[in-house]
Formats: sequence, C-alpha cells, structure tokens
Amino acid sequence: MKFNESVERFKENMEFVRNMSSNTIGAYLSDLRHFERFLNSHDIDYTTVKRRDIELFVKEYSQGKYSKKRPSATTVARNLSTIRSFYTFLYISGMVGKVPTELIKNPKTRRRIPDYISHDEVMEILSSFKETNLGKRNRAVVATMYFCGLRVSEVCKLRLGDLRLGSSPAVRVMSGKGNRDREVPMNDQVLTILKDYLSIRKDFPVDEYEDHVFVGTRGEPMARNVIPKVLNTQVKLVYPDKRIHPHLFRHSFATQLLQKGASIKTVQELLGHANLATTSIYLHITDKEKRAAVQLLSD
Repeated sequence: MKFNESVERFKENMEFVRNMSSNTIGAYLSDLRHFERFLNSHDIDYTTVKRRDIELFVKEYSQGKYSKKRPSATTVARNLSTIRSFYTFLYISGMVGKVPTELIKNPKTRRRIPDYISHDEVMEILSSFKETNLGKRNRAVVATMYFCGLRVSEVCKLRLGDLRLGSSPAVRVMSGKGNRDREVPMNDQVLTILKDYLSIRKDFPVDEYEDHVFVGTRGEPMARNVIPKVLNTQVKLVYPDKRIHPHLFRHSFATQLLQKGASIKTVQELLGHANLATTSIYLHITDKEKRAAVQLLSD
C-alpha cells in the first residue's frame, strides 16, 4: 500500500473512529506531509522506517528542512507526536511490524506564558469599529472571542440556534476542540453587541437556509482566515505599535477572570479544556502580588 493510501486510512480513522475535529485532522495531515518529504528525499519506504530514521527526521526538520521556515521545538514535538500516532495506527492495523517511534523522547519545550491585553484596551478596540453593517459584525466577532473566550474556529461555526438571548443568555459551543461541547454564559455587554449585529444581519445577502451567526459580504459563512485580517486592520487604527492576534482575546478572557478571583476549575470549563494543567498557564502572578508575597517575610 502506498504512503498516501495509508494516510487516507489514518484520516478516516481520525474522522470516523476517533471523532477528531477537522482542524486537528488538518494539522496531522500537514505534519505527515513534512514526513513524506523526508521519506522521499532519502528514498525510504515508510513501512521499513527504523528508529534512526525518525531521529534523522527530527534532526533535519529541526534545522528547517521540509518546511518553509525553521520550526519551534513545540512544532517539532507535535510532528513527532503525529508520526507516533500514525505508526501506532499502522501497527494496530497490521500494516507494520512495530512502532519505530518507541523510546524516542519529545524535544524539550519551553512553556510560554500567553500574552494578553487589558480590559480597557479591549474596550478601546471594540469602540473603534464604525457603525456600519461590517463594523457591527466585526465588533460582535471580537466581543464574542473576548467575553465568551471562544476560539476563532468556534466563532465561525456558531449557528443561530447556539445563541440563547432571552433569560440566562448563553452561547453553546458545539464540537469545540477535542469535540467537547460546552455552554458559556453571556454578560450584558456582549449580549448588547450581539443583538446590535443580529438586528442588521438580514441586510447581508443571506440565504434563508443559512444559519451561521457570522456571515460574509456575499452571505456565506464567515471564513476563519478573514478574522485576523479584519483585526489587523482595526488594531492598527487604535494601537499601531501592537501586534494583536485573535487568540489574544481568549487569553485575555482567561487571565482576567483568574485575576478577578474566578476559580481555575470554572475557567477550565468555560474554555473547554480537557486538562486542568492547560488552564494553569493562565495563572499569571502580577508584580504587585510578587511584592506582597515578599513583604510577608518583613519584620
């Protein structure tokens, strides 16, 4: 069986057996394309790959081969994890005799503390959108990412039926990362901004059967690659020296909730994290808190 055919079987397993999200599957397939370039460059049959071949791939990939730019240690570790999953699938399926990634450790990675911006900065950005149909839509997108902690992909997949705008307003996130569903309450600020957008949504050329919350200028579901472009244009008007990416609003949501006293368990559920350790990266300690802690030792 050819490499591409095995990858296709792996893809079907991820999609229909493991029920993985389309974004995760796409990332796995991208990683395997890097590995395929390695195999082709060394004329190696994927069914006969040995441990030393995997180690050589990790070395060369870390040096910038097989990708457009030199990857970070985190990206290298993710690629190795993908290859490990791929060969585990091949082994279970009887297509290879062993898993060549056994005993190979992931490269050490440095856990970065996520960047975030202040509440005032977010409000400055939200207030900078024009009172046009596109301005109201874009303001609602940013507000949903910040006040509800949604990922870009989750915002784009929202359906009208996922919004509860009456009593106990909330947004329902269906099949989030890891295919986990969750419900996030909405406060008055995001509710007002969303209602303002929804009141003019009909002005977009939306088909009667189109129920995505956020739509494009042709009435199509808003594509995830549009949001960074919209955000970059808007942020430059307010903070020309800042680089603000969409995920920063999710980081800010989590960080500010913890700083204001929300429990880490609550924030974990709001973010849809499977592991509490993932949420713990948002436990920033401010300089003020550090100074207060040191003062405890004073006479």
